[in-house]
Amino acid sequence: MYNLTDESSDEFESLDTSWIERFDNIDNEYKIYYCEDISFINFQFIYINYNNEIQKLKEDRIILKEPSKIKKEDLVSLIKHNQVFNNNKYNLLFILKFNINIEPMHLKTFLKSKTPNIGNIFLQQIHNIDSIKLDKSISMFHDLNSIIVILKQKDKLQTNKSKKVIQNSHNKTKKLT
Repeated sequence: MYNLTDESSDEFESLDTSWIERFDNIDNEYKIYYCEDISFINFQFIYINYNNEIQKLKEDRIILKEPSKIKKEDLVSLIKHNQVFNNNKYNLLFILKFNINIEPMHLKTFLKSKTPNIGNIFLQQIHNIDSIKLDKSISMFHDLNSIIVILKQKDKLQTNKSKKVIQNSHNKTKKLT
């Protein structure tokens, strides 16, 4: 067992630990380049009228209950809550996920790229209403990660074109003797 004496304690206190402080300062400068779980997401709602014109853009920042995951219940609730605008009902047209998941080592190449529409690689259509998993993202890009919900106004003349099937279920019970 190591025993600290007064003499060794003084030596320990006189050690130069300024390098630790310098390292922490440098490390703090680069923290924005580390990939981290996403704790919030921007929801952008785009309302399109029946003439295919953008009627309104709305944005909400949502704090995620679970890091990097939007639960199905929360997604459904947000869509339902935002389906009515100016007393008009809108139907869900598309859900898009914009998630910048580039690795820090590729960032310089990405930023210097002259390829048009290079950001399209981060945009994905969500085909099913289910929980949405978000990839880790460089901290400085967290504000750009978004879920885009496109809603189209119901046509006022639109009628329900689905047919209901009514089954006559007169089940007679027989007495067994």
